[in-house]
Amino acid sequence: GINAEYGDKNYGNYDIRLIELNKELVELLRKEREFVLRGEGGEDAVLCTSTQTFEVRECTTSNSLLLVPGLGITTEERQPTVRHVTATNFTYYEVKLCRAKLDKMRNLLKRSAFRGEELESSIEGRLTTKDLLGLIQASEKEIRAGLDGLGAVELDGYWRTVETEYLTTVMSRVLMLLVEKEWSWERVPLISCCKTLEELQPPFVSELSLRLYGSQTDEEGGEVYMRLSEDKVCRFYAEYILSSSAGMFHLDEFMEVWNDALPEGMEPRRNHLRGIALVSRNRAPVTVTHLPLSDLPVDPASRFSYLFGRQEKWHQDDIIPYLEDLTGPGQTVNSLLLKHCRSSTDPVTKEKTYNSRQRQS
Repeated sequence: GINAEYGDKNYGNYDIRLIELNKELVELLRKEREFVLRGEGGEDAVLCTSTQTFEVRECTTSNSLLLVPGLGITTEERQPTVRHVTATNFTYYEVKLCRAKLDKMRNLLKRSAFRGEELESSIEGRLTTKDLLGLIQASEKEIRAGLDGLGAVELDGYWRTVETEYLTTVMSRVLMLLVEKEWSWERVPLISCCKTLEELQPPFVSELSLRLYGSQTDEEGGEVYMRLSEDKVCRFYAEYILSSSAGMFHLDEFMEVWNDALPEGMEPRRNHLRGIALVSRNRAPVTVTHLPLSDLPVDPASRFSYLFGRQEKWHQDDIIPYLEDLTGPGQTVNSLLLKHCRSSTDPVTKEKTYNSRQRQS
């Protein structure tokens, strides 16, 4: 048995915080030696390992939680021992695996986006890896994956994205050069391309655009060859055409313009519009408008409110691309739809459709 002994001190020690960890996290802590709590003022704290992010919740118990140094648990019968209580608490923290909060990183990197060498002297707010680890509520692995997803590149020790309009100009020059040189989009000479365009744009930007929209295939005679991704280039041209117009297109007209803009051998498909365009099948004729996922609210309730503000009824295939980024551990697109939408079946197409549970004003 163990007898807990209290002294004359006030043992409500709130300088000590207790946290409940499962067996896997305990083993990981022993291996990594430290976890990190991340969050600025106004943000709910998260706990990060090197690879995962956990939300932290404060819990209250009616039982006293005693901190007793040197306490060991054994099944053997021994004489009662006395242990001194150094602190007592009625609260502890529990952790739950959650989605990394990377949206803030996108906005921070926009401030220092590369817009051309002539504007570099005026750029402020550049961020290093250390800066991002201090500001973003995510593990280092998740942050690096997020940087890769944003097409960020490390320049002089700072992480930079390329401004969308500038990248569009860069990629347009690359694609026009392919036509001029009669290079196949399936075998683009990287070094020659960058060298030819260096008077118009920095070589690293030309290379970045080719790596963002393609992949390296082989090397030969000192040249590096790239193969452009048909899916990515089709999406690039779709967004370029849609963002150049403030209004909407009839779908048939848009598909014709889109097809004419593509390099020979590439074929546009409707699924290339996932997450960048709203195809309104509730209209006659069917229309298409620019609706990039990156412009939508990150809060699920606000996201649904925005989507149903744009269109009262959504077909399942059309709304899913605008929800997939909201899912996290234990949460699926279907659970989001169930919580925020009412479903029905289109009497003509027999497809499932969704409308808001909230009445639109």
